[in-house]
Amino acid sequence: MKIRTLVAITALVAGVAGYRTAKAEDITLQMVVWNYSIDTIQANLKDFEAANPGIKVQLTDFPWTEYENAMVLRFRNKTPTDVIYGGQDWLPAWAAAGFLAPLDDAAPDKVAELKKDLAKFALSDVTYKGKVYGLPYYADTISLLYNKKILADASIPVPQTWEDMTAAAEKLKAKGMEFPIAYEYNAELPNFYDQFIAGVYSRGGEMFNTDLNPLFANPDSAAFKQLQWIADTYKKGVVYNDPNLSNIVKAMGSGKYAFVVCYNYILAALNNTADQPLAGQFALAPMPGSTHNTFGFAKFYAMTSAAAADPARREASWKLIEFMAGKPYTVAKKWALEKGLGFGQLPLLDDPDVISAWGKWVDIPTLKNQIQSARVGTWTEWTAVWAAKFRPLLASAMVGDTSVKDAMTEGADQWNALKQKMQK
Repeated sequence: MKIRTLVAITALVAGVAGYRTAKAEDITLQMVVWNYSIDTIQANLKDFEAANPGIKVQLTDFPWTEYENAMVLRFRNKTPTDVIYGGQDWLPAWAAAGFLAPLDDAAPDKVAELKKDLAKFALSDVTYKGKVYGLPYYADTISLLYNKKILADASIPVPQTWEDMTAAAEKLKAKGMEFPIAYEYNAELPNFYDQFIAGVYSRGGEMFNTDLNPLFANPDSAAFKQLQWIADTYKKGVVYNDPNLSNIVKAMGSGKYAFVVCYNYILAALNNTADQPLAGQFALAPMPGSTHNTFGFAKFYAMTSAAAADPARREASWKLIEFMAGKPYTVAKKWALEKGLGFGQLPLLDDPDVISAWGKWVDIPTLKNQIQSARVGTWTEWTAVWAAKFRPLLASAMVGDTSVKDAMTEGADQWNALKQKMQK
């Protein structure tokens, strides 16, 4: 039986309605992004337009929390759209529905060459059924970030296991620190799920078997143990317990907390001497756990099927994507230097400018090891829908409103129901 997505009722091609046939010398591309650092994006587009006379780019942005739904509506309504920000969690559904076009078909030789430079997790995240649908705009891993000064002053070593982290937090609490661990408690954001998955991987576990059957409802599974650790640690009163916590940089930068598990670009912000009074106190450590593995992911530039259906628009859209994510990786390097954003293009890890800039806020060898140990998530045509339902269950178990067993059982039931529905 062929898998259908929740949006598969829509035509397999997002449609070229609303477009006139484009002339190569007279094209205005429609680009859609979420609203992070719009000024930087506009500056990059200005550079692109200067390098590509005759091609203009009109930018539309949506808040992150609205982005997925906004894009699906654009696809369904055949709103003219050429190049977008995509995510590893949405790719299977959007590609299966025909909303996106493989970049291999637009520029096979160049894509084949660019693939060689991508981190394994980044390449996996831009690939669906053997086809490359995007090139990374941002790629990152989840890490344990800690305040070096707080640990040194308390003679506490960097935790190697989750149990070590609990013991360290209890010691700090006994010394007067109210909440040693800051936790991004927001079930609306992917961070909440991503950091959980990273913990599962660091314990050497899996969420699903090769047949996509859930493993996490088993009390012996790494996932069950990780959620139990989160719930137990929260109950001990060592986790910052404000459910409205949304600015982790501000929280950690206050010096009130010793640990947080989050994206690496947060470390760049924390160690920014221009903005943070405690800059230099923060460091990255391998994820606690038996394997120290972590979760890696990629967000990327993608081309719509509507754009690919018109030869001139396809060529212009590819030029835009190549400019943003292709060699010599100028734009990816700019994001890295100015914002501390991670990248999927591995040659940048050896770029002297990146090494010089990043060496001020992160230990490069530790980061390289983290990238090498990063594993990908399980992304199916229904994962994004399921994760939105699973995150509140994780949150409920964390604060003790439901048991870990009940949360995991319900999460597995929801996964199996969606899997069965999609495979009909």
